[in-house]
Amino acid sequence: MKFGDYLRQKREDRGWTQPEAAARAHIEQSYLSKLETGRSYPSDDVFDRLVEALGIDAAELSESVSAAELDRLREIREVRAAVIAGQANRLRLTRGWLLLGLVFLMLGGGALGVSRIDLSRDSQLYYYRSEGVLAADESPRLFDQVRHTLPADDPRNNEIRALRERIDQVDVVTDRNRGSGYYEDVENGRRYFDLYENEVVTLSNPLRWFLVPALVFLLGSLGCFFISFRWR
Repeated sequence: MKFGDYLRQKREDRGWTQPEAAARAHIEQSYLSKLETGRSYPSDDVFDRLVEALGIDAAELSESVSAAELDRLREIREVRAAVIAGQANRLRLTRGWLLLGLVFLMLGGGALGVSRIDLSRDSQLYYYRSEGVLAADESPRLFDQVRHTLPADDPRNNEIRALRERIDQVDVVTDRNRGSGYYEDVENGRRYFDLYENEVVTLSNPLRWFLVPALVFLLGSLGCFFISFRWR
């Protein structure tokens, strides 16, 4: 915005005509017209009168008008002081965003480095299965009978049907080798866990999750640098 447009806006906000505003500022109406059209710029004394009459705030003025217009007003001490204060404030904000960006950059780099540390390892896993609860005097292979197919008139079919009703399969996966099988006491009896499979698996790196905060911090640093550049 040009200074003249800013001045006219202030006058119109109060509903004054040029003659009214000029009278209140104790200047000629023709001179005020030159100020509003950009053909002239005020001195310190005239600017002080305009400030008093129109309620102009130098800090607001320095933020509203263009840099080229401020350059033409640089001889006015109040405007110059407001510009210098605004520049100092912007410089502090720019430095603050730059510092925050550097902190995010270091945090992101550190997290990225940690995520690259390889702590993955191979582990032997053992798979055990228990078909159901056994009485103390029953064989660990008792439930193997349910897999048999017998003639319909075989008297052992009743026994097999009873065993099928007792099936309550439980699977256990562990990295501890407990041999081909082991007993474990449970309520109403015990279970026999039979080893049916084992394999070597590669456990993933527990530090890989650091990649997520690394990306967040790095993107944050780029955002801070962008803001500091635009603020400048």
